[in-house]
Amino acid sequence: MAELTIRQLIMQSITGSLCSSRQLAELVGVPERQVEDHLTHITKSVARDRTRRFVLEPSRCRDCAFVFRDRTRLTRPSRCPRCRSEAISPPRYGIELR
Repeated sequence: MAELTIRQLIMQSITGSLCSSRQLAELVGVPERQVEDHLTHITKSVARDRTRRFVLEPSRCRDCAFVFRDRTRLTRPSRCPRCRSEAISPPRYGIELR
C-alpha cells in the first residue's frame, strides 16, 4: 500500500471538518507555512472537482468581533483594520462533500 502524500493527508483531515493551519501542521508533521502552501494547491484541486467544495471559515478579531469575510489569502491576518488589535483567530479550512 502506498503512503499518502502531505496534500492527501491534509485533504483527508479537512474533509467533513474544519481545522486551522496549526492543527494541520501538528497532524501531518510539517511547519505551518508549508501547510498554507499546500492549502493553496488543494483549493485549486477541489475547485476542479464537482463533488467537493473548499470551505474557508474566516479569521475574526477577538476584541471587536470584526470578521475578515472578503479576505482571499489563506493565512491569518496580522492586525484588525477596525481596532488595530493583533488578537486575531486563525482561519479554519474544510472540504464539504456535495
